[in-house]
Amino acid sequence: MTDSSSRALPTVSVVTSHGRQPLSGAADERLIDILSRNHVPWSAVAAYAVPESGGDLRLSPSLDRTLAEFEDTSEILLYFNRNVNPFNFSIEDFKTIESDHPGEEATEYIYQRLDNETGTAESFLKKLSPEECRQIIADRVGDTVRANVPAGADLVVGVSGGGDSNALLYGLSQLSDHGITVHPVILKGIPDWDAGVPRAQALCEKYGLELTVIEADEVKQLLGIPADSVDLIDRFEREFQGDDFEFLGTLMIRLALSKAARDIGTSYIATGVNLEDIVCENLFRVTTGLKPAAFPKRQIGDTTLVLPLWLCPKRIIDGCFPKYSLENYDARYPCFSLGRNLYYSVVYALQSQFPGYLEQVAHGLSQLSMKDPVEYTYNEQLGFHVERTVPFPLLRRFQKMLGGAQPTAG
Repeated sequence: MTDSSSRALPTVSVVTSHGRQPLSGAADERLIDILSRNHVPWSAVAAYAVPESGGDLRLSPSLDRTLAEFEDTSEILLYFNRNVNPFNFSIEDFKTIESDHPGEEATEYIYQRLDNETGTAESFLKKLSPEECRQIIADRVGDTVRANVPAGADLVVGVSGGGDSNALLYGLSQLSDHGITVHPVILKGIPDWDAGVPRAQALCEKYGLELTVIEADEVKQLLGIPADSVDLIDRFEREFQGDDFEFLGTLMIRLALSKAARDIGTSYIATGVNLEDIVCENLFRVTTGLKPAAFPKRQIGDTTLVLPLWLCPKRIIDGCFPKYSLENYDARYPCFSLGRNLYYSVVYALQSQFPGYLEQVAHGLSQLSMKDPVEYTYNEQLGFHVERTVPFPLLRRFQKMLGGAQPTAG
């Protein structure tokens, strides 16, 4: 009888029409662990075992088996089920590009340069100082605002005191050739919004801007909720268990910014939705059969929502002002919505394994969204604009959450 601990482990190789790629593996590693560690999609390969004793290859559904559990096997051949090279886009062999400000690095970002003629991809790890991050953000914010907001317009901007709003305000402050007037607004009413007020005030003082703080009672009034009622998060979670408050929070921010815009006679508002946010939102939409929501400019009734950070990765945004970003992270509460967790996980996986691809997805979705923009209609019962007819049961649940009150028009 052969001692299993003394047997040689089978070798593991991915077999493609471009050749073989050996993968390393330990005795106690499952086949799926080896694939994951080498960034090989488990769904793209079929495992065949080569018998040590001779004979034909055996198809072996064995993702859950460790290498030590493969008996009478000299090799495990993982046949890739398309005639492509899955290792073309590996980011392991990257070239490092140092920061223009050595010793001041705040973040780093990986880029890929694709050459279709040679069929090759080169990866570059760029070290970035806060100054370099700020320049990238300022350039992209400036391009978006010039293209979507008239020169000299008033722009109401939602801020939180975190990294995104800090970077957004900085980018807008550098837009000296367009003559816009920025009106920052922050909401109160939930813990992490409240915690952001001092940071937002400090930011606005820095940029010479007057911050409008909308108190919790005013926020409730926008939705028609009695001022002396229980807090917003408790109301939401009572009726929509398992969903993320972020969904209601986004609506409240839009209503508040729209009202602030009407009060000063402008139709332009802006929020700090970044690259990952916008792709996540629209990946969810197309996955559920909805067309992309227009961006970077979205018309909702008389209000024009502009998203200046739509091509700005969060990692570079955070590199602009690292201290503010850290404080914002520490103040966050956990999200338990499976949908939100799923789509953000997918977005970050794409961004990490295929650098630059997320920007391509954003450009494509933007073009589609602007060619055939979603139309929003005013819902009398809800008191704000919606994309489509709200089913009666959902309408009743929402009204129950509000306490049966009528929201303020927005």
